[in-house]
Amino acid sequence: MQEGNQPEPYVRIVCPTCNARLHPRRELIGKRVRCPDCGVAVRVVEQAQQAVPVARDGGAAGEYQLSGTDQPGEQPKTVLAVCGVCGARLFPKVELVGKRVRCPDCFKPVLVPKPAKEHTAKVARPVGEYRLDAEPAPNPLAAILPVTPVEKPPLHDPEPPPAPPPRWWFLSGIFSFPWYPGTISRWMMLTIMSLFSNGITTYGLSLAAEMASSSGVISGYGVGIKVASTIALGAIIWLVMMAYMSGCVVAVIRDTAAGNDEVGDWSDAEIYEGIWRIVYVVFPLVAAGAVGYGVYLGAQAALPVELATAQTWATVAAIATTTILYPMMLVSALEQEAFWIVVSGMALRLILGFWWGWLLVNVEAGLITGAWWWLSVLGYEWSAWLTVILGAPAFAAVILIDARLLGRFLYKAHDVVEDARMAHDDDESVVD
Repeated sequence: MQEGNQPEPYVRIVCPTCNARLHPRRELIGKRVRCPDCGVAVRVVEQAQQAVPVARDGGAAGEYQLSGTDQPGEQPKTVLAVCGVCGARLFPKVELVGKRVRCPDCFKPVLVPKPAKEHTAKVARPVGEYRLDAEPAPNPLAAILPVTPVEKPPLHDPEPPPAPPPRWWFLSGIFSFPWYPGTISRWMMLTIMSLFSNGITTYGLSLAAEMASSSGVISGYGVGIKVASTIALGAIIWLVMMAYMSGCVVAVIRDTAAGNDEVGDWSDAEIYEGIWRIVYVVFPLVAAGAVGYGVYLGAQAALPVELATAQTWATVAAIATTTILYPMMLVSALEQEAFWIVVSGMALRLILGFWWGWLLVNVEAGLITGAWWWLSVLGYEWSAWLTVILGAPAFAAVILIDARLLGRFLYKAHDVVEDARMAHDDDESVVD
């Protein structure tokens, strides 16, 4: 084939919503691409298929009809929101109307307005003859009923300004959050999953103890089969619970950091989305644990061997390091939307610019999580099954409260750091 007869590597299509001109590759014909302007999915078709001339009553030219296969798919239900600070155009989901989303450019909360009403064209009146120089006929009711002018309502509902964060942002709506109307179903689901996973783990530990004490070969094989099946079932339940828990954590942090009192979008809590969210929650924990283990080895080497409490101090140092680094690494991964970026400049600026809030949130979350942990450890020594039943709802509440605290810190820290930056710019702009 000659070079001049080869088709072009790109095709030209037009977005049916905003008329943007797109140039996708020819290999994408038959698929849909996302319009960079309005976000609508547009089907990629051959140039000749986009407009088909249709003859009408005498072969009138200039009229076209789109083929049935080229019609755009169902458009995502989004609404236009404009940031009042930097003018960025956002397209959040229509389910977030009345909520606030964080502007990706200036990090200010933006209230999602109601979608604009579609204006329909007025029906044209039949052509008639009118005289404009004649005075209107007098109204016979004008002398009886006083006529007062009616003010026309505004075209759009005025948007209230973004609500400031609560004064006690680290306490207000924190401990009651798991039992909010929109959150209690997630708390119940986490409780049920935790109950099953911890129950399977406790049952597996009892089977392992039974296997260790069994003397006969046949009984040993029977217990071994039970242990293997219990481990397989427990692994599946733990994976599902971790996926759901990770999705809930990401959804709570994201919506709370945007300034919403309630979570409006729980899409990340879906199981298929939560499986991918596991790495955002687990990978920073593994990275923080690796650094903590290095601190443990360093502390053991630095402390004198004859010190009786050297092992204890090294363990405390490792746990403290992991506890301090994990929230920072989690925030970095969520800010950069990449689970492997556990250290980011934005997260460091927020933490350093609002360091006392970061310290307050970590102490509060550490006390809550530590109390649940020690009660669970002591409960297992007293009654394992009772601890499983009572510890499951507490575990679900601790997860949601810790995520809520981290989201509140991000919301408050963005405002504190931005206000400090604007004050610094104002000071530099003053001319003596």
